[in-house]
Amino acid sequence: MPQNSSTIILGGHTHRYFDTGSPGPTVLLLHGISCSLDFFEQVTPLLSSSFRVLALDLLGFGGSDKPKRAPYSLQLYASLIREFLKKTRTPESREIFAVGHSMGGKYLLATELLYPGSFDKLVLSNTDGFTELPGWVRGISLPGVKQVLKKVFTSETVASKAFATAFDNPRRVERASYTKNLTVSRDRGAIETVIALNKNFRQLDLFRTGLRQQMDQLNIPVLILWGDHDQYISPSVARIAQNEIPGSELYIFKNCGHAPMLEYPESFSIKVTGFFLNEEY
Repeated sequence: MPQNSSTIILGGHTHRYFDTGSPGPTVLLLHGISCSLDFFEQVTPLLSSSFRVLALDLLGFGGSDKPKRAPYSLQLYASLIREFLKKTRTPESREIFAVGHSMGGKYLLATELLYPGSFDKLVLSNTDGFTELPGWVRGISLPGVKQVLKKVFTSETVASKAFATAFDNPRRVERASYTKNLTVSRDRGAIETVIALNKNFRQLDLFRTGLRQQMDQLNIPVLILWGDHDQYISPSVARIAQNEIPGSELYIFKNCGHAPMLEYPESFSIKVTGFFLNEEY
């Protein structure tokens, strides 16, 4: 756990979060599936020179509680994010920005649609929410299957191979950060959460909940970032997201996989900072 991370109660559950940077505009960082706030540790120092930076371990992941029977849904995560923003707001927090990676991007969209005005601008990196969940993914929550898969996905060999595919070039990632985030991805409790999310996929799907059909109601600037070699969510999905989110901008990182904040932390931070502060990016 980072030296100055803290805990907060949201929805009756303990959540781990990180609060750093300078007074002024606030940037919330939300990680993707099987990850934690540590996924942003390379860009946090860069962003903190211009913003107050908040990073949150979502319910079921990282250092936050991992309730097995929580009613996981877009509504639940949106309400937890909204509560977090209210409880951490300061008089200097006149503008609230957010960066969501993969699953975290989907939850930011759900939050803004369910609670309009939560954010002033959004950055969505390699975001989830614009593709159909494959049938085999739903199947991993079936009785008997999940116990086997839990052992498989926590094994060092399988986890290492799966994690490496998140990057165009794993050697480009700072070694200590790579190792830490790989360890996080093998957490048994988080894998239980992934299984629970897949079981509740209808409540976590933008289309099935009707939120995807409401994208035209978004009334804030949105920047979409993607890697051209993303093997988790195809770069072709970036164009779909851009077409569905009104007025959104798109930037594609070259020679980059699913995690530009780890492969290109400086370039990622420059894009995010410029977009939020209306500077050249």
